Amino acid sequence: MDVLDIVVAVGLVALLLRALVRRGPTPGPLLLALVFGALGLWRGLGPGPGWLLWLTVGLLAVTVGDFLFAARLWARMPRTDPGEVRAQLLADCRSDDGRQQLTLAVAPGGAVMMDGVWRDMLRRDAVMVTGGCPVCLVEEVTAELAGPHAKALAAYRRERAAGTNRLIVLSRRGSGWEAALEPVRGSARPFRPVGCPVHS
Repeated sequence: MDVLDIVVAVGLVALLLRALVRRGPTPGPLLLALVFGALGLWRGLGPGPGWLLWLTVGLLAVTVGDFLFAARLWARMPRTDPGEVRAQLLADCRSDDGRQQLTLAVAPGGAVMMDGVWRDMLRRDAVMVTGGCPVCLVEEVTAELAGPHAKALAAYRRERAAGTNRLIVLSRRGSGWEAALEPVRGSARPFRPVGCPVHS
């Protein structure tokens, strides 16, 4: 086994482990999976050791499965006007029996993630907004609930400007709301809206 086969094997194993741990296709790892998949097929079917073929098939199967699952989720995701989403979130958060916690984020593909915790229930929601900027929506809801000068909101803006996406976690504290930042589980690449004067 030569050096190229060792590099291909290490790359295939690393990408396969990453795909199994951090589900969901992202452009960088997807491109690497295709490159190492092609190398693995070439070496496994040709001059390299045959077992590279099985690693390659495993990696490509997980990659294709993730891609199809993400495409299905995207196709079934509701499309909603951002003003309507904002009004519903604020009304729910301000009602006495509404959410106790709201986690907001904009996924790399532009979907607005809105995980909610009620007293006895957790619900995960996601929508694609039909107009406007999803990042503006997240910032507006955060400013309405936690205040426009909330430290977490300023930190969220700094992190996005530096190229890192974060979750904003809003928690009910008595009659008000408190904001905090948490790391994203998955790709931390921020979505760049087209046509938004603030975030594009």
